[in-house]
Amino acid sequence: MASLLSFSLPKPKIIKASVTTPTLPETLDQKFGRKGIKFLESGDVPSVELTVRNGSSVRLRIPDGHVTSYKPKVYWKDDGSEEVLYTLPANGSANAKGGIALVINEVSEANSKASLVNTSEWTVKDVDSDSIDALQVELSCISGTLDISYVVSLYPLSMATAVIVKNNGRKAVNLTSAILSHFKFKKRGGTAIQGLRGCSYCTHPPISSPFEILSPSEAMKSEDPGWFSFGSDPEKKPGVWTAQDVPITILKNKLSRVYAAPPTERLKGFYNTPPSKYETIDQGRELVFRVIRIGFQDIYLSSPGSSSQKYGKDYFICTGPASMLVPVVVNPVASVSYPPINVDYLDSEFSGHGVSFAAISDCCVVKMGLDNRSVANLMLPSGLITSYKAPMWHGGTLELLHTLVSEGESGGAIIQGGVSLAFKCERDGGVSWSPSTWALNDVRGNPQEFIQVELISRNSKDMIEVKHIVTLQQDHLSSELVICNSNSSSLSLMGSVISHLTVSTPEATYAIGLEGSNFFSRPPLSSCFSIIPADVRQRKDSGSGKLWSPTALKGLLFGWGARNQKNGDDAESRERLMEEEMEGEETDNYKHLAEKMSRIYTSAPQYMTVIDRGRRCSAVLGRDGFNELYMFSPGSSHKWYGKYAYICIGQSALLEPIILGPEGIWRGWQHIYNPNL
Repeated sequence: MASLLSFSLPKPKIIKASVTTPTLPETLDQKFGRKGIKFLESGDVPSVELTVRNGSSVRLRIPDGHVTSYKPKVYWKDDGSEEVLYTLPANGSANAKGGIALVINEVSEANSKASLVNTSEWTVKDVDSDSIDALQVELSCISGTLDISYVVSLYPLSMATAVIVKNNGRKAVNLTSAILSHFKFKKRGGTAIQGLRGCSYCTHPPISSPFEILSPSEAMKSEDPGWFSFGSDPEKKPGVWTAQDVPITILKNKLSRVYAAPPTERLKGFYNTPPSKYETIDQGRELVFRVIRIGFQDIYLSSPGSSSQKYGKDYFICTGPASMLVPVVVNPVASVSYPPINVDYLDSEFSGHGVSFAAISDCCVVKMGLDNRSVANLMLPSGLITSYKAPMWHGGTLELLHTLVSEGESGGAIIQGGVSLAFKCERDGGVSWSPSTWALNDVRGNPQEFIQVELISRNSKDMIEVKHIVTLQQDHLSSELVICNSNSSSLSLMGSVISHLTVSTPEATYAIGLEGSNFFSRPPLSSCFSIIPADVRQRKDSGSGKLWSPTALKGLLFGWGARNQKNGDDAESRERLMEEEMEGEETDNYKHLAEKMSRIYTSAPQYMTVIDRGRRCSAVLGRDGFNELYMFSPGSSHKWYGKYAYICIGQSALLEPIILGPEGIWRGWQHIYNPNL
């Protein structure tokens, strides 16, 4: 996502007194305003309102990141929407309460006391929209060494909130967090949730928040359930774990719970995790909303009981995904600073091998050329292979890779497509690192036989070294990946070598050799170099009607599979999230790629062929070291020879990770053969 200039938020007094200068909402409207995204001032507080085509809307206060309103379109209202959030307006010096609130606490290892992370100085970082059917606002906040992004998205049938925390310090930080939603209900007796049956829970106070309606002490106060609360058992004491034994939980009485795997259970190799989704039921208004949890470990749930009468006639509950019982360890951002690219030095050091170098802005293009007219280009420091031109049967050369160059909102060039690496390395202790910055390590070969360019990326702290060796030969281009784990603990590797093959149109394109291969239908694999059409980017869940944003899809890249005991929670969440996935067997050996498709083949042959009848050429793709084959087609509804005239092939480890033992080395290859000579 492109970063735009952030603005410091003026104090309310300055906004009120300003006469000759534009107000902050006017300034934000000039920079970020789009159809469906309106910046305004509510009670001297800058806010943003998102409204999609069907009338659903969300209102967000900018300085504190507080979502105060969500009004989705409902079936029984022809001329309007219905408010589903319970929000108490600001009163004097007191802030608004309720709504949807992000809470982050830092936990000290020394005394285990939590201190609230200051998230009261948000600024607008970016906005995004797809017509007025999908709107998104990204807020940014710096708190100490933490760089926090908060993304609020609105779709016709759903809304989503996401938080991204980066630790720019030198030490790991322990955080507890939650995104708590206060839902409004018509009747106290008609309030319930379903979907938590079989899940373990215990009585637990909520995380303290500036937006809380009930404080932790108030939420834990017991109350008499009353004479007519038949079948209502009193709440257990804090720390006593119980399994939910009913499918529907009535929330008429007061309770404060956390649904989670007990911390002691998490020490085991296998344990049960809370479900990734559950539903709130408002019987009075006949409304049901599905709450989906991704990335968080726990679910918090509370109801006020009779104490709700202090705040008005409507009833409310507080619930949402959380990481409360076991703090999340956010390690420092691991990176290696490479010296600036010096093209003159590279030219003098590596000349004589059929390689030349050209500077473009802060990047460098490495050009490889053989005497038979085979040519390949790659970029530094991104490591993206942008071009592979191969000689054809008709005597000319033809580009086999599909690469797009566009101008970003900041004026810089955005390059997508080609051949890229999208991998993630993880350890059991929570260390996560992806090689994204590459340096030139060596050049070998000659223009008569082959040219080999070796790139390297290191994480010195965690002793991980990744080499990307690109080899151009007379009839093929190969990418070799060598990963060295010099640590004493195992390393889990997930990802793919993603290739965008240019075609005339998917309508004229066929894949040969996949008959009998098992496959899973999955959402499109997304990385910073992926080209995904807008009509494919939003995946719809048939059970809930919710659309998944590009940000969400990026999170799926490294989560596919991972069905191991340490990441059981994440694996189950993503498995439940992708309910539309389909397992099947390919029955066509001459697979027509005209329709939209996104699949992972688990038993594909080592080599398969892509034929483009429009350009009268073909390419053979091979792999070594990878057990999975990813294939994506954007469909044939787009322009011939246009932006989406391509097929995406990935040699992958997405469903099951590759495990490197201590001091282990793993190698994997992708080959693109040119059979058109």
